[in-house]
Amino acid sequence: DGAGARFADLLREVSQIDPEMRIRFTSPHPKDFPDEVLHLIADSPNICCSLHLPIQSGSNTVLQRMRRGYTREAYLTLVDKARKIIPGLAISSDFITGFCGETDAEHRDTIDLMRAVQFD
Repeated sequence: DGAGARFADLLREVSQIDPEMRIRFTSPHPKDFPDEVLHLIADSPNICCSLHLPIQSGSNTVLQRMRRGYTREAYLTLVDKARKIIPGLAISSDFITGFCGETDAEHRDTIDLMRAVQFD
């Protein structure tokens, strides 16, 4: 039918190959992150309880100029949901500072987001 496998299905299958094998993945796009993956991580002891969720900037205007497709608020909602579903979750990210035309206020938005999330 031309439809590809969903990431959650692939992750589930890989986690069942060898229960002793530790699984970690990086850089899921926050815009397209399904709750099913969060529940799978919580329920699968061999999938590492860590997520690398790239935000790039804590400023909505910078995110819009970057064409990231999500907002600061959506990112914070995802982080909150992930921490509620996965006890002991470690979260990391990456950031771009000095993006084209970034103002001091936009940079402060990023610093504020970093403080709010308390990355690991």
